[in-house]
Parts: sequence; C-alpha cells; structure tokens
Amino acid sequence: MGLLSLVAATYFIVAGGPFGLEDIVSKAGYSAAILILLLTPLVWSLPTALMVSEMTSAVPEEGGYYVYVSRAMGPFWGFQEAWLSLIGSVFDMAIYPTLFVGYLGHFAPALTAGGRGAAIGVALIAACALWNVLGARAVGASAVLMGFVLLTPFAVLAVYAYGHRAVAIGVGGPLRGVDILGGILVAMWNYMGWDNTSTIAGEVERPQRTYPLAMSAAVALVAVSYVLPIAAVSATGLGPNGW
Repeated sequence: MGLLSLVAATYFIVAGGPFGLEDIVSKAGYSAAILILLLTPLVWSLPTALMVSEMTSAVPEEGGYYVYVSRAMGPFWGFQEAWLSLIGSVFDMAIYPTLFVGYLGHFAPALTAGGRGAAIGVALIAACALWNVLGARAVGASAVLMGFVLLTPFAVLAVYAYGHRAVAIGVGGPLRGVDILGGILVAMWNYMGWDNTSTIAGEVERPQRTYPLAMSAAVALVAVSYVLPIAAVSATGLGPNGW
C-alpha cells in the first residue's frame, strides 16, 4: 500500500464518512458541535495517530499492537490485547451494517421491511469480508475509489446548502436539552480506530515515511469531512433538533 491508499484505508477504518454525527448536533447545538469536532482530533486523535506513526516506523510488522504488547509484556498479554481488540471489533463493526440498513430504510422503507433489513446487513458483512480476503493492495486501491464516491455527494450537498443559506435563515428553532458531555463522548467514538492501521504495517511501502504522512492527512481529512457538512446544514437555518 502506498500513501494515498493508506490515507483512504485509514479514513474508512476511523470514520467511513460523516455518519453518526447527528447526536452531537442534537446534544450540543451547531456551534458547540463544530468546536467539539475541531478540538477532539487535536487532544484525542492526533496523539494516537502520532503514536501509531512512531510504533509502525520502529516496528513495521504485521500484527501491529499485538506485536508491540507481546514484545513489551510477553505472549500472554499480547494474546489478551489481540483477543480484547477482536471482541471490541465484533461489537463495533456491528454498528455499521446497522447504520447502513437504518439509512436505507429511511429512504426506501420497502427494501428493509420484514426480514429484508437483516438479510441486507448480513450480505453487506459478507461482501466486506470477501473484499478484505483479496488483500491489502486491493483494499487500499478500492478505498481510494470508494472515498471519492462516498465524499462527493456530501461535498455537493454542502455547496448546495451554503448556496441556500440566505433563503433559509431563521427557519430553525432553539436547542432543547443541551448535553455538551454527551456530544464530546459521541465525537470521541467517531474519532477512534487509528491503532487498527498498525496491523498492516508489513504491507505498506516505506512505512517510516508513509505512516506519519498518512496519519496526519487522515486526521485532517476526517475532521474536515465531519465539520463541513455540519457547518453547511447550520447555514440553512434548520434547527439542531431537526426542525
């Protein structure tokens, strides 16, 4: 994997697009949500990304955090790290097909009615698993293409929203039940996963150079893709609670 492929793969590992941010806006409002999404990567994501860059540069091997813990604390704790990370990933990964089916059901309820929603979720998991079996090179190249396909509609809608700001100002209502801490916790979850990129260090070209550049670019890309859509929606005058 080269630099662009690693940036795209890291983006999908951490973010996968500006999804799941609605709760931050509903809890904290637009201004606070934008501030939270700008500060969180500085104090939460960037240190982790720099740590990943340093560790993968020093130990560019397959396994990432498993290798680090095994070297530092022995095979028992290395196994615990790998096992707990696997269990955490099982529950974390289950969120994404659920989100996909939820969004699909919002726009096309008939497609997910009955047991079809669960079937679509299972099919999505199977497709992603087969995709990963093809190897890091295939995943990296396809991640670049998918990143373009994913982010282009958000860019178009953001431009459209900014173009209609004068018409819609004053439409929204006040925020009800401000929960800044809740917004911060949701943002922290949306900025997690940087260490997962360490597991493919053995398949990255010139990791000592590629990882620092890729991690820095990915942190910026995630933050921008989170903040711009929210800023665009806030410009339309739509209230933070959806009205």
